[in-house]
Formats: sequence, structure tokens, C-alpha cells
Amino acid sequence: MMKRVHFPIRSDDSSGLIVYPDQIRFFANADLAAMPGHIIADYSGSLDLPLYGLAKPAVRPLLVITQVTSDQPIQTTVALDRHEVICPQGATLSFTAELRSEDGAVLPLSDSFRLPIRQQGGRDGLLLATMVDGIVKVSAPFTVPGDDGTWMVNEAAINAGLPEAANMRFAGITVSVFRT
Repeated sequence: MMKRVHFPIRSDDSSGLIVYPDQIRFFANADLAAMPGHIIADYSGSLDLPLYGLAKPAVRPLLVITQVTSDQPIQTTVALDRHEVICPQGATLSFTAELRSEDGAVLPLSDSFRLPIRQQGGRDGLLLATMVDGIVKVSAPFTVPGDDGTWMVNEAAINAGLPEAANMRFAGITVSVFRT
């Protein structure tokens, strides 16, 4: 089975190939990862490698929401310091976040992942998060009848379907949707 993996680069000067420490070889034209000294490539070998081909970092990267906008800004309140947004039913929110390293630098990684969201009453939703060069964008429409109420995303939810090596820290966000 083929899977996308993230490997540290070690060049084999005699062959022009990129060599992983376990002698797994990739042609030098594999996709260069945004992190210097690493590549992302398809791998179909028999070794059980984690998705990113790297040991779990000591400190997981931090996902930080940096901006929230609404298509109904007059009725929307954003308080990122409290990890809270209040908006009317019918609004579509756009979230921007950064994936940061331990030193606060934006990690220049690109990927997409599912973002489970749960209503306080137990209803579940699913959003798509798209990350380009460490900047994550999510569009959250609260336009369906019954979308009013309190919706939450927390660290456990965003990491639920990810391999351990790709887990992130996240303070969470609460969106309160009121009826108009």
C-alpha cells in the first residue's frame, strides 16, 4: 500500500539518490518538503513507517487561530483571547490559523485534514482544513436550520484521525450560534 511520508534527506553523492538511514531510496526528484533537509515522497515499502517517517517531536506543533471573519460582521463577535466566537444562524465564518514550532516560527508544511466539530447537544459536523506553508484555512457555514447552539472544536477532535507523529496542540474554539 502506498502512503505519503516525510523523510530527512541524506544524499548519496555517488548515485545522486536521496537515502533514508534504513537504506530506503528515493529518486532525487521527489517533492521537496518545506522543511529544509526533508522530502515528502510516496512510499510502498514493507517497513511500518509513521506517516512522516520521523520520530515524534518532543513538543508537538501548536495550531493557533490568528483571524476569524464573518460574512455577517455586524452581528458577529470574535474574542480570540477567550477562544470564542458568537455569530447569527446563517453566517459563514472563515478561520485562519498558523501551525507553529516550539520557538513560535510558522512551520512551512502543506496538507489538508478533517476538522470534526461537535454541537453541545451531541450533533457532529465535519469541516475541511487546508494548510499551505503552515497557514491553515477553514470555512464554517452555519446556514442549516438547527445550526444554532454551541459548537466546539478541541485538541482531541483535531488529532482524532491523525497519526501520532502529526498530532498538534490546540487551545480549542467555541462558536455560539444564535437564532435571528
